[in-house]
Amino acid sequence: MRLTPEQLEAFRDQGFVNIGKMFTEHELETIASEYDRLVTFDAQTLGNEADGVYPYRAMLNFRSPALKKFLTHPEMLELVGQLVGPDVRFWWDQGINKAPGSGSLIRWHQDNGYHPDGCPEFLTTWLALDDSDLDNGGLQVLPGSHRKGPREHALETVHYHVPDVDGAEAIALPAGAGETLLFSTLLLHQTVGNKTSSRQRRAWVIQYGPADAKNFTTGEPYDDRPWVLKGGRPVDPPYAERRLQL
Repeated sequence: MRLTPEQLEAFRDQGFVNIGKMFTEHELETIASEYDRLVTFDAQTLGNEADGVYPYRAMLNFRSPALKKFLTHPEMLELVGQLVGPDVRFWWDQGINKAPGSGSLIRWHQDNGYHPDGCPEFLTTWLALDDSDLDNGGLQVLPGSHRKGPREHALETVHYHVPDVDGAEAIALPAGAGETLLFSTLLLHQTVGNKTSSRQRRAWVIQYGPADAKNFTTGEPYDDRPWVLKGGRPVDPPYAERRLQL
């Protein structure tokens, strides 16, 4: 799958694009089944008890060989190569389920904000396993905010956020079940609470970065992230020069 010129322009200008369904129904069933096995209230939760917690799990690919295969799915790598470049490393993946009644929100932030030492812009892919909207904990974004570069973030519990964001120009970023959103890690976004009593909002987030990325503060290369593209060709199996310390 490749982005059209119109989609590329939208991504560069607005910082995001909905590319529709990238995976087959059978593939989506596999992803959902493994996701449901791993992302549970019993495994790990985020949020607060007063507003309602929600299931979360980091690095699902480490826990599921079936999910690991999707990191180097041909359709995914074609998009990643188009947006990131010919030399790409896998960065991170996580499952977040804003379950019914999970009112805790994730406040305005950039995904780069979770790396306070600084790192280059990279790419977030956001796979909706359910219909996602503002009723059941969906995304809000500030279009074009990525063009202003990194913002200062504050740490609150386990979340980084940008204080005092003026959200007057924010828009909802809905997604249908099975659709994938692509957005810059510099795009300001937040996810609201799930106000429904019966609708899940499961999302699998996968991120990729340039292979030559370095920590802005220390200068250390991020060579603990595995290669997935080298010279525009898939790396199979992916490998890293150093072991990733979680």
